[in-house]
Amino acid sequence: MRGGWLAVAWLAGACSQAEPPPVHGADVTGTLVFDGAPARLAGCRPGHAVHVFVEIDTTLGTLRFADGTLAWRGAELACEKLDRSWGGGMRRDGSAYFRGSLAFRCGALTGDLALDCGHITPQESAELARNRAAARSGSAPASSPNP
Repeated sequence: MRGGWLAVAWLAGACSQAEPPPVHGADVTGTLVFDGAPARLAGCRPGHAVHVFVEIDTTLGTLRFADGTLAWRGAELACEKLDRSWGGGMRRDGSAYFRGSLAFRCGALTGDLALDCGHITPQESAELARNRAAARSGSAPASSPNP
């Protein structure tokens, strides 16, 4: 009987705790190395303030790409190389999505990542492809999901 009460108490405690935000390892691929140690990529989480940003969770820390800059473990980085190609958007429900690539060298942190975050719908994917094609041709897209 005591074991039953312990199980109920454990379940009640587990249910009352906030769940961490989901990460999806398949959403981010590539390499990230900090101070010679390779990190395992755990997933990515898009979000938005004024613009769309993305956070990449790794076994060594969190990398954030926002407003054209990178931050590692909360500190903005000065990068010798930061090549990026990305697109993203905000949905009416407040969620965001992000697709792109980041290749960087910022002191002891280097990486080459491909990101597909936020469960991008076929319609959003088509809009990202149109915007990317318009950017390559030099014409402005009809509408941009990322103001």
